[in-house]
Amino acid sequence: MFIRAFCFCVAALVSFQTAQTPAAHVRAELLANVSTFQHGKPFWLGVRLSIDPGWHVYWKNPGDAGLPTRVNFTLPDGFTAGPLRFPTPRRFVQPGNIVAFGYEDSVLLLTQITPPLNLPADFQARFQANVSWLVCSDVCILGKATPSLDLASSPSPAPANPELFDNWIAQLPVNWADNPEVAAVHSTAIPGNPNPYSRACTVQITWTHPAPKFVDFLPEALVDYNLLKTAVKSSQNTTLIEFTLAPLAGKTPGPATLQAVVGYLDKDAKRRGINISVALPAQDANNY
Repeated sequence: MFIRAFCFCVAALVSFQTAQTPAAHVRAELLANVSTFQHGKPFWLGVRLSIDPGWHVYWKNPGDAGLPTRVNFTLPDGFTAGPLRFPTPRRFVQPGNIVAFGYEDSVLLLTQITPPLNLPADFQARFQANVSWLVCSDVCILGKATPSLDLASSPSPAPANPELFDNWIAQLPVNWADNPEVAAVHSTAIPGNPNPYSRACTVQITWTHPAPKFVDFLPEALVDYNLLKTAVKSSQNTTLIEFTLAPLAGKTPGPATLQAVVGYLDKDAKRRGINISVALPAQDANNY
């Protein structure tokens, strides 16, 4: 997996250097769910990436290869931003059986902004996002943009883009216990079976309705492990996810928790996601 990822990244850089279109295939906008904001009351900012058909950008964990999409915000003094929130991504299988996680068509990357309590009555300011991405099809092209947005304060906030923000906020992963569609999640990790260097893991999801037809397993950043293989099977109201992890060369991982997102389509074919955790036992150094 590491070798495939290395070769893919080299190819991506070559494609970037030879590309003739400087900001090809992705357009970035900075949007808010308000047209005016209230002192001290949080509101949402979102970076919308509109992606050409047949191309995709990457999640915070790009998968076997690729680069994560990154956003840094430049805010007026006294304003604070929460963590960058990624909607539930899709799983792509690319040539060479390379698995990637990301987005097609469009995505809205979100953060909550909190204004300070004390601002002048006629306060106005500019908000800016510094965005970078890798967009891929049969070649890959690096891109970046700095979209901005001017907003003013008001005694009461005025909403904006309600349908857009409602749609993408609903696609943010939530803890499984907070999702009424999920009855239970049970996970196990079996050290040394069948290979002493690997971790064979299973996650069983019990739904409150027939299991969704399309379910993706999307691990977050893997620091000490490679993900070797994944199988997802659903029957009646149960989804079983089986995957195998192998330590990276030279690593002897201690106990860890694997954070992952399970993506699925709900009964209305809307993209949804749940956050899960899988406890991984320590790697036995005597096995090396």
